[in-house]
Amino acid sequence: MPRQTSSWIILSAHHITETFIAPEGDSGTYEIAPNDNLRKDDTVYLWSNIANGFFGWGIIIETPKLIKDAHERRRTSILVHRVKGFTNPITPDLMKTDRNLKKFIPTGFDDLYALPLQTVQAGYLNDFIREHNLEPPAGSAFIRWFAEEIPPQITIQTLIIAGDKVSEGILVQGVSIAWREVIRMISRNPEEIYDIDPRKFEELIAGAYEVSGEFDEVILTPRSGDKGRDLIATKKGFGSMRIIDQIKRNRITHVVTADDVRALAGVLYLDHNVSKGVVTTSGVFAPNIEKDELIQKVLPYRLELRPRDVLIPWLKKLGGR
Repeated sequence: MPRQTSSWIILSAHHITETFIAPEGDSGTYEIAPNDNLRKDDTVYLWSNIANGFFGWGIIIETPKLIKDAHERRRTSILVHRVKGFTNPITPDLMKTDRNLKKFIPTGFDDLYALPLQTVQAGYLNDFIREHNLEPPAGSAFIRWFAEEIPPQITIQTLIIAGDKVSEGILVQGVSIAWREVIRMISRNPEEIYDIDPRKFEELIAGAYEVSGEFDEVILTPRSGDKGRDLIATKKGFGSMRIIDQIKRNRITHVVTADDVRALAGVLYLDHNVSKGVVTTSGVFAPNIEKDELIQKVLPYRLELRPRDVLIPWLKKLGGR
């Protein structure tokens, strides 16, 4: 299997004895601490230790080689074509405004290194670059990668901003840039909804409850042991309510059955502190499911069914599409 192109943060300095900072559209050599993993065609994001910020990005255009520098130190020499320079660098102060991006700020490095970026991290950085009207690497649209690869190392912060852990799961404090990109993707082509990993689909719905502004607290429950509740949304005070949502990322060919819905109805009967249950699906429900004797008793005031043709317009509205 061919090696996938990787992304790196290259820590560099402006001093000519350390590295040559090429202007935009030109190439420069960066001599960094030895690293055998860098390859031709890898993407590098250029970070200045002196100016303290990202000042551009480029592509490695030759196979890196091991050398000794003027001080007889072993170094990896990489030739980088600097594709884009940022007129206004992306500084730590800018990055600290984003809960997730601030984790990528290189700290504690006084030498020149190549720091690896996971694909999800590079994608998130690219989205941030776009948000600041700067040009990211070509073909770097994070959402396409997200829909096609779904690697296991994606963290829960990818679609939602996670808050404190509570007894029932994780509090949802907000949504990330990627959440809105998913909504745009679905708006362009609703079929893309089926390419989202089931857990990420749960995050998408949890983010929608948070963005709606109708609830004081939204909790995403753990993957296992959720007692039939993928999400809990609570409105406090006068007219308080507590909603539980069972979320199913199904294709249309895989209908949500009456048994699936009865399971949530059973939870409603047992948990008297729940105002309402919702079954949300990217697909459809079995024909005549609302005529089932047990289900019929709790529709529509204690149980609500949210199929694809209701879900997608709801998401588009919340995403401003």
